[in-house]
Amino acid sequence: MDILKSSFKLLRDFSAFLLFGTVVALIWANLDPDTYKAVMDAPLSVLFASGVEGAMEWMKTEYDPSKHPVSFHFVVNDIFMVLFFGIAGKEVSESFLPGGALSSLKKAAMPAIATAGGVLGPIAAFFALHAALGLSPDLAKAAWAVPTATDIAYCWLFAGLIFGRAHPAVTFLLVLAVLDDMIGMMIIAVYYTPEVHIEWLGLVVLAMAICEGMRRMGVKNFWPYAIIGGVLSWIGLHNTGVHAALALVPIVPFMPHGERDAGLFESAEEESAHHDDTMNHFEHFFAPIVDVGLLAFGLANAGVFLSGESFGGGATWAIFGALLLGKTFGIFGFSWVGSKFGLSLPKPMTLPQTLVLGCVAGIGFTVALFVTTVALGLAPAQGWELPPGTGDMLKLGALLSFAAGPIAWIMAIIMKVEKIHPEPGQATGHGH
Repeated sequence: MDILKSSFKLLRDFSAFLLFGTVVALIWANLDPDTYKAVMDAPLSVLFASGVEGAMEWMKTEYDPSKHPVSFHFVVNDIFMVLFFGIAGKEVSESFLPGGALSSLKKAAMPAIATAGGVLGPIAAFFALHAALGLSPDLAKAAWAVPTATDIAYCWLFAGLIFGRAHPAVTFLLVLAVLDDMIGMMIIAVYYTPEVHIEWLGLVVLAMAICEGMRRMGVKNFWPYAIIGGVLSWIGLHNTGVHAALALVPIVPFMPHGERDAGLFESAEEESAHHDDTMNHFEHFFAPIVDVGLLAFGLANAGVFLSGESFGGGATWAIFGALLLGKTFGIFGFSWVGSKFGLSLPKPMTLPQTLVLGCVAGIGFTVALFVTTVALGLAPAQGWELPPGTGDMLKLGALLSFAAGPIAWIMAIIMKVEKIHPEPGQATGHGH
């Protein structure tokens, strides 16, 4: 049993489930693209009633990309991802507690400035590459936000390998990645929501009010918050027009939580005391489910048809370049500006090391794929005329950003970055 537990933890730590789903999707989409698309996008009712052949026929005769049937793709992106963004929202909420990374202006200033660089840098790089490659204006409208994302799991993995699990740079990067994803949620909620039926937001407000009432009544179990608040919020956002995957983001902050945040790295005693609250019980219950469920996310979203067109397409390299160059120099440049205003990095982290850290942040895997899928789904309604194969190019650019990890590792060797390993009894979790 201990071997199974340790093996499962190892698989989670290395995001193996997401990677496996991604590899299977790539193989399937290239060996048999018709069945892959049918299984992912046809309604589950058709798939279960008529099998894959019936689903393929439905795709040929009735498929409308502007509509969203209850398909495998819908279940993963609109329902399962609620938990993914809920956990990200939990990390943001907790970081504002006393002791947290964003609990004071002094603590939050440098991570916030670096995050701004990690968002604005890729956007600037994307538009520069877009102009240099002569890409279509509609592509810019659809895809400018794709390279703003940072993959928390893989960044944590490579940062630990490069800096050592107890290096402050790892904590700094995780805070930056969580803030980055929060901005990504806001972009999805605002930019990728062209028509807001504002009256449905009342249901989201009602969900928040109910959760606040439960908190004041002393409800400690996270299930009522997740089920009552989460479902009402999901229905409200879905009908408002905002992506329903954000349903738990306004709900999680109302869960009972600790009085302070001991940080992403804490002693075993601190961890035991700190995690005995509703917000952390929610995370600890769902984090393993999310880590395993990311296999389905990879399967549903990473099916890129690899061809000369997708590798040679300008959109592929605009996304990849924006992630790799925009993140690296955006985070370094804004951190340099912050240092000129008297802000400091956590010791012994140095300004040149933010180049390595920025490169690691260039891994825009999970959320970049998610934003790509949202953008592609919105394109018909917005009248964005995207060239054939654009979806494959954008997703391939996001997948290729995985190369930022090995590149950062080589940079760290050249710069002779010294690793800092945890003391005995020091936790090394990554928000999960």
